[in-house]
Amino acid sequence: MSKLLIVESPTKARTIGKMLGKDYTIIASMGHIRDLPERELGVDIEHNFAPQYVDTSRSKSVVKELRAAAKTADEIYLAPDPDREGEAIAWHLAEVLEKSTKSPLYRVTFHEITRSAIEKAMTEKGEINLNLVDAQQARRVLDRIVGYQVSPLLWSRIEKGSSAGRVQSVALRLVVERERAINAFQPEEYWVFALVFRTADGREFTTRLFKINGKDFKVGSGVEAEKLMAAVRAGAPPAVGPVTSAERKRYAPPPFTTSTLQQTANTVLHYSATNTMRYAQQLYEGMDIGEGGAVGLITYMRTDSVTIAREAQEAALSFIREAYGANYLPPKPNFYKNKAAAQEAHEAIRPTDVRRTPEAMAPFLDPMQLKLYTLIWRRFVASQMAPAIQNLTTVDVVIGGNDAQEYTFRATATVPVFAGFSKVYEDAKKSKDESREAEVLGSLKTGDPLTIRDFKTEQKFTEPPPRYSEAALIKELEENGIGRPSTYATILRTIQDRDYVNREQGKLIPTELGFSVNDFLVERLPELFDVGFTARMEQELDEIEEGKVSWTDMMADFYAKFSPWLEDARNSDAPPPEEAGALLKLLEEVAFTAPEKVGRRTYDDGKFFRSIRDKFLEDGKITARQFQALLAIAAKYRNQLDARIGALPPALQEAVNAAAAEHAEREERREQSQAAAAAIDYAGLFAAFDKVTFEPPTKKGRFTYDDKKFFNSLKRQALDGKALSEKQNAALRRMAQKYRGELTDPALVDRILEIPAAAEAAESTGSAAPAAPNPEIARLLEGLSKVTQWAEPVKRGRFTYDDREFYESIAKQHASGRILSDRQVAALKKMAAKYSVKSEE
Repeated sequence: MSKLLIVESPTKARTIGKMLGKDYTIIASMGHIRDLPERELGVDIEHNFAPQYVDTSRSKSVVKELRAAAKTADEIYLAPDPDREGEAIAWHLAEVLEKSTKSPLYRVTFHEITRSAIEKAMTEKGEINLNLVDAQQARRVLDRIVGYQVSPLLWSRIEKGSSAGRVQSVALRLVVERERAINAFQPEEYWVFALVFRTADGREFTTRLFKINGKDFKVGSGVEAEKLMAAVRAGAPPAVGPVTSAERKRYAPPPFTTSTLQQTANTVLHYSATNTMRYAQQLYEGMDIGEGGAVGLITYMRTDSVTIAREAQEAALSFIREAYGANYLPPKPNFYKNKAAAQEAHEAIRPTDVRRTPEAMAPFLDPMQLKLYTLIWRRFVASQMAPAIQNLTTVDVVIGGNDAQEYTFRATATVPVFAGFSKVYEDAKKSKDESREAEVLGSLKTGDPLTIRDFKTEQKFTEPPPRYSEAALIKELEENGIGRPSTYATILRTIQDRDYVNREQGKLIPTELGFSVNDFLVERLPELFDVGFTARMEQELDEIEEGKVSWTDMMADFYAKFSPWLEDARNSDAPPPEEAGALLKLLEEVAFTAPEKVGRRTYDDGKFFRSIRDKFLEDGKITARQFQALLAIAAKYRNQLDARIGALPPALQEAVNAAAAEHAEREERREQSQAAAAAIDYAGLFAAFDKVTFEPPTKKGRFTYDDKKFFNSLKRQALDGKALSEKQNAALRRMAQKYRGELTDPALVDRILEIPAAAEAAESTGSAAPAAPNPEIARLLEGLSKVTQWAEPVKRGRFTYDDREFYESIAKQHASGRILSDRQVAALKKMAAKYSVKSEE
């Protein structure tokens, strides 16, 4: 019997393929095979918010392969990930494949990729959970509506290409509000006091001022501090007061969920949430560890549950007994309580086999994978161990000051009694000084006489709240009920990719664009981007998953609120109807010029005016953007309006006159630009590039850099008689330097683009000889060619900095004889220093 098993990724397909027999054909769907269209809303709001799904850009060949395989399969197993997104992928696969086969389709899920888990999943085949599918579909439609209908408001008022997101914008709001709290913070002075006491036998211990007259205190100035010190020094002789000693238990933290793994990896390993999930995915999908094929090393990494399978817990307890001793086992197995919304059927993130210790896995994992695996393994093992036991000793020394005040100084010391879980998960060692002081405190008895050896004071200032790290922001989002395990990394990546937030020294700092976007959204749509409202929407998505609410009913309820909010936001900066009406009336008798075609677009002033006028007559509204466009038209036809402008309200007169002055200035610049363009031999300039072979397009972050396409756009513009801007000329200069070795007339290019060094060389020799090879650059590139371990790419704002990619690009340019710019040479030298490559012979 032939069986078809469909998973998302090729890595998972390869790992599972070595675990199942020859009866199975395993194909990767490469994620979603259908999604909402990229360039349109794709949601029929009028018909129950029906999504208009289309094939994804890379799915056509995959779907063709899947359909062919389905026709010959006797059974089809849909095995995407065990979460909302995976369930939706399975549903889309079923929708597509049901038309190609009559064979049964089964849903199978597993939380770890091991032979036993896969075989068990195949025997427990079931059906697609439509509640999960509905919850995913609701989130997708909800996010699409918010993104597509709110983002255009930002394009016209903040910056073209900026975007709003239902959850990302709330995360941005948290970062911006924290930054504003920091900026508004006013530090307050306070003083702390410490007394070093000496016992009768010469031993010393340090205390801190704890209470004054049994109450909390604040000393806010140096003058107060001096008075306090004088009162204590002149007070009654000190003696040991109450001494207490108590045993304290510290219990192990639960095994990791997605959010706690991301937080801890960020804090301990300095991994971003995105990189944490990347390495976790690799560990989950399978690593070759020399056991006859790849195997998954951890359970599924998108989870909010701390539940542990009984078999895994029993294996952990057995391992702890053997590796550390029976005394490290708890009196009864540890169990941890899930949060209310957690999915009990899921497991926490844990190693699939506790006996695969980090030391045993080290030869098979790269350093980044190994660090994360070690963190997961230690946390899991610790979670099943006995608590750590400590002895906490507290000593108070009460001094009656000569000011009739009673000053209580306190010292505390913690002594480890039993390491418990901390033997695995954290370093329980104490410094020698701490241990010595603990011994001193433990030997003291009430009434023992003391002398003051030293009195220390320190001026301090209150500190502002700290900036969010990725770990802290994830914790804040989780505590507020915003986002879910599968979304935290995406939220953080999005606000950084959009250049709303920069990460500097591990802290998240809003950019100017981030401030502007946040302020606009919070001002215009405060209810939508409210933390509480976003959390309630997450709860409603959970209720859809639980089958308590219909997804279309939830969407209808949301849209009933959202629609008027959006309408108010669109019209909040609209001009008063009387001003709009007066401006439209002013333009009513203008003799508009004939339509003008520029490139692919046709500009028709009369048609545009009439469309706005007719809409205004219909609903009495006009947007701020339309009002500005009408002012531009009034400026253009100013000579026809002189006699009637005086009848306009004063504010409108001023607006029309300002627009006319701006229009005149713009026309003057355009005429100057055209005159300058006519004097430049653009035909000769661009002809010099005829033999250039441009590099293929490269994608960096959201942007694709295509030299050929950019060059041709400049060429069309210049040959159409439009002067290039200074920025465009600068870009063309860089391109000329980059491809200098392929130019047919470098001297002409240098002269027109005013490239000084190259122009001078051309004048002195009569031709532009290629630059001599730079031996220093050659040595640097040769040294970098031997680097075997490149640093991980770093994301800053919208850009990704990849050392290896940069080196390969520079090496290719140098090999082709192209001249490197000063900035490229400087960056190359900096990189060489980073990898200890020397430029000297």
